[in-house]
Amino acid sequence: MNALLAVSYADRRAVVHWLRALRRSPGRIAIWATYALGIGVWAVLKLMPGAAAKPLGGFTAASHDAWVCGLAIVFGAALATGSARWLGAFSSRAEALMLVRADPPAALVVVYLQLRAIVVTAGRGVTRYAYFILIALPAAKTPGALLAELGFFAAAGAAIASVPLPRALVRGAARWAATGAGLALIALAAIPLVLDALRVMQLPHTAALLARAPGIHPGLVLDALAAGDARAVALPLVVAACATVAFVLASRDAYPELYAISVANLEQRDARADRAAGRPTRWSAPAAPRIADARAGAAGGLRGALAFFWIDALMFKRRVSPLVRVGIVVLGLLGGAVLWVFAHRSPQPASVVLLSTIPTFAIVLGTTTTVRLVPALRMPLFWLGGAPLAARLASWSLGALSRDLIIAAAVATGYAVAGGEWRDPAALLIGAAGFLALSRTIGLAVFAMVPDPLDQYGPAAFARAFFFFVLLAPPWIAGLITAYALNAPLVIAIAAATLTALVEAALLIHIAALHLARGIDRLPAP
Repeated sequence: MNALLAVSYADRRAVVHWLRALRRSPGRIAIWATYALGIGVWAVLKLMPGAAAKPLGGFTAASHDAWVCGLAIVFGAALATGSARWLGAFSSRAEALMLVRADPPAALVVVYLQLRAIVVTAGRGVTRYAYFILIALPAAKTPGALLAELGFFAAAGAAIASVPLPRALVRGAARWAATGAGLALIALAAIPLVLDALRVMQLPHTAALLARAPGIHPGLVLDALAAGDARAVALPLVVAACATVAFVLASRDAYPELYAISVANLEQRDARADRAAGRPTRWSAPAAPRIADARAGAAGGLRGALAFFWIDALMFKRRVSPLVRVGIVVLGLLGGAVLWVFAHRSPQPASVVLLSTIPTFAIVLGTTTTVRLVPALRMPLFWLGGAPLAARLASWSLGALSRDLIIAAAVATGYAVAGGEWRDPAALLIGAAGFLALSRTIGLAVFAMVPDPLDQYGPAAFARAFFFFVLLAPPWIAGLITAYALNAPLVIAIAAATLTALVEAALLIHIAALHLARGIDRLPAP
């Protein structure tokens, strides 16, 4: 027990400090209590006798398949690639040195590292997506069945979180085998999703193919869990246990490898923080200035708030390779073409699917759109100059928004090329501009009010989705009034809705500026 207490000292102190900070902030206690109450109320609603919705054609089965196959694809990606963001075995160099030089057995240390990675990942996922999972899950018959459904997602998260560390230690043939297994799992999990998409679209050219295709529906696991059969929880738990055992057996004598992984990961994080703050990178010697760098520096004459948009674009260009950027645009073009086929070859099921997926997409967007403003706020450049804080925040937000609009423009272009007309895709692009601007600025305003990073995984995620739906109502009403009361064309109605959304976005930026100006000392460290 003393060895375990020594190993967990740093993490226990971090939890104690967080609880003390929470106790000194009644507002944060209130939002966490409200968030927990909302989750509890929604769980009770899922258990009511009339909660079970009628099946919506094949879309309900497709949505359940998307959950299960999506988790399998994420697991396969972690197994195949060994994502670098999860490879830090230690939270700091001081902790790494303490664990390497401490008395606890090596097996105990690696067990603790693996369990910590699982608990942290699963805890963040539960607090961030609990209400979203409750909304999307089939209604359970009993409280035990609802717990089994939630336990399945927690076990799946544990299985995903248990892979990166053992995957980082394998070498040679074992690494190639892990990569092959991960890619095979991704391919197998994608097959039911493709078949579901073809069944929902009901294209005439695919009828013969679907008649011969097997009826594979991994989402039936969720239906079985809702009925009270908890056996499906065992599979991800067994995977997590096997990965943990493999990690312990492989790393008992692999302290040097673990330390190297930790240092490499921490150096990568420090380098990203240095680049975001405009500082020289601490872990590499400064390179000689190049002509391209000198030309980029010549743009430093840019005055006003737009300098932050230029900085964001420059950093994105340095972070993301041209090949990745081109690939994203190509995928957007292909997605637009597929969307046209989906909307025009089978209009009746297309309308049902769109009406069913738009609310879900709104929840996902409102939940996952987080704000990483702290590094920018720590830059001296952010506070220099005479531009108002609201203008600086708007310019900073414009950087991420412009990239989203480029993807939306690629989708609209693909749609227009496939259909041979530009009116509908232009209207959709206008609507996407207001939709994306509103979602971005809601995240900014919520961050200004609740800047703590731990709060971003719970109440702030719920607040983003809640405010998104509340603030989506005025643009929707403005579009309906313009279309029906004024008998305006569709593109004019969408433009009116977008204008309303942009006005709301401007107000949210001013609210964020007011909160940040009053509470800049409460911002967490980057």
